[in-house]
Amino acid sequence: MYHNPGISPSAGLAVASCVLFIYDYAITFAKEMDLFWLQPRWTWGSTFFISNRYIGLFGRIPEFLGIFFGGLHSPVCSGLLLSNRVISAVLQLIGGVIMIARVYAFYNKDRRVLSPLLAVAVVCIGLGCWAFSYRIVLSTSESTAADQGTYAGCREQMTSAEALHWAAAWGGQLVFDALVFIFTLRKLMSVCSLGKRSFMALSLRDGALYFAVMLAANVANIVTYLVMANPYERSMLALPTNMLCAVLISRLMLNLRCLEHELSYTDEIWSIAPMQLSINSGF
Repeated sequence: MYHNPGISPSAGLAVASCVLFIYDYAITFAKEMDLFWLQPRWTWGSTFFISNRYIGLFGRIPEFLGIFFGGLHSPVCSGLLLSNRVISAVLQLIGGVIMIARVYAFYNKDRRVLSPLLAVAVVCIGLGCWAFSYRIVLSTSESTAADQGTYAGCREQMTSAEALHWAAAWGGQLVFDALVFIFTLRKLMSVCSLGKRSFMALSLRDGALYFAVMLAANVANIVTYLVMANPYERSMLALPTNMLCAVLISRLMLNLRCLEHELSYTDEIWSIAPMQLSINSGF
């Protein structure tokens, strides 16, 4: 049973996720300026953060064009849908690099941690390329079902075989997210067992929460690929999951940079206080 003609659930979720991304960008822009653009030293972390933010932001342009100006059989739809897939893949790649670098740093650059992360990342890239290159025409029954409703904008039609390929690709991403979450949680438990309330403990706590949310979103996305019968709705959670990942990665890096500056400022205060006390005491 399919939805009545009009805006599809897939299009509605796409608009909602884009609005959420733009809203989050607007309310964190001041922090971005203070913690990244106005800093005297530019790092690789800054490069990846800015790339994640602005590829995600400007990547919403083809998505909006497809939703509001494209038609179901419009000749521009194939190009817009392809650009959305490429942008999503780039954002996932940037997010993966950030996660690997972060976990690697927390384990003091231990190669025993880096090796499984890189191995799973390579498998994820391979699965993504495999799914990306797989394309077949809808079967007669699926085409008939898809044509029962009229959908606004450029909506992707996905066969059941394609859905299985993309579910496998997102499954690789799920395994990668789970591995990052396990490493982060393990390190957090180790630090907390020592009673430390350090920069590492606080950042690990935030990271574990973010990765848990991404893990849950990925599970929902994969289930949608596998259970939805409507060819237009099989990938309905792909864009929201990708946007959520980009938002959480940005938030994580903003919080880490903010926490780092706060602790640095506190250390400066405590280092200045004894000196000020000595001056006031006449020594």
